[in-house]
Amino acid sequence: MSKRLAEEEAGPSIRTKRIRSAEKDGHVSDCNDPECEGCDVGDVEISFVRKDENGEDQTFQPSAQELLSMALNESNTTVASDQDNEIVRRLFDLALEQFEKTDPENDRSGYATCLVELGRAFDVEESLREGLDIFRGLSKKTPSLMKAEHWLTVAKASTGLLILIRKKLNSNFEELLEELEEEDESPSEEQLKKYSVKREELSLYKETLDAIEKALASSSHLPTKEARFGLQDLQSYVQLLDHPQHYNHISVLTDGLDRFIEQFSYKEDPDLLALKASLLIHKQSLLGNDTEKQKKLCKDSEKLLLDANNLYKEQNNKEYPRGWELLAMLQLSQSNLLDDEDEVVKKYEEAVESFKMAHKLNPGKNR
Repeated sequence: MSKRLAEEEAGPSIRTKRIRSAEKDGHVSDCNDPECEGCDVGDVEISFVRKDENGEDQTFQPSAQELLSMALNESNTTVASDQDNEIVRRLFDLALEQFEKTDPENDRSGYATCLVELGRAFDVEESLREGLDIFRGLSKKTPSLMKAEHWLTVAKASTGLLILIRKKLNSNFEELLEELEEEDESPSEEQLKKYSVKREELSLYKETLDAIEKALASSSHLPTKEARFGLQDLQSYVQLLDHPQHYNHISVLTDGLDRFIEQFSYKEDPDLLALKASLLIHKQSLLGNDTEKQKKLCKDSEKLLLDANNLYKEQNNKEYPRGWELLAMLQLSQSNLLDDEDEVVKKYEEAVESFKMAHKLNPGKNR
């Protein structure tokens, strides 16, 4: 049974059971156990239960939106075992079936949203593309139906595609560098071009910036949590652009994100202060030999992080793990910009202490 949903007394719960394969003594493809009497137990059957007015369990058929909410809750909270993933995937499939039946012909935003969430949960590029295409069509044919949450879902889809595309490019480039290292060679200009920002990436990140801007400017209610996720999500893509040839694109994205962040009360928000700082830290790391500009960006980042750490401590009465982690990264960068050897060692030791603090505050995070 799904642990989270089964324990939510106020809401519906999921009950699951395995359906044994129709084939007698069926076995999974990799079963080599001579004593096994049948291990291919088939698909998971899901039923939905909630309490009636007498407190008795009653099965019911959830709506498309309820199914999508269950899928999202499960994907965000369950341990990623094979069965958990199978349940989540099945919930998404059921939600898609329901949205196909219930979405109006001229507004398939529910179905498109479900496709995008499925694509993000399981890195399914085809689902992201299909969902994004539906929203593109909706925004052209009936733009009045596009609300703030729809534009944020467009941004989620396009950023999801950006991350998948860039991760593949980065993985290929890393393999190339390993091969060249064995030959004691450096990548050629032609090889570096293959690592450049592609035309599709350029189009997608422009679409992402435009979608977030439209969401923030929308007269409809802005889902603040989703809007903040959109900013963090795009920052994740920026971090994947890690070569000096990407600098101009990083500048465009950083400027856009900075403009969006300032539409919130970011000076009273440690997470947004830290987000601004992380963008500057990443930007300065690709500046090459422009030491003065790097020092300026480091100084601006340091002020933002000190403000973030102090504000978080004031609001929560404890230290800020993310702030200390970013401060450690900043201090490492600063150590590389110093000429005096003693100052370099001192700054490096500060970075080590900051990393120790970050790990102490959040020991479960991989570093």
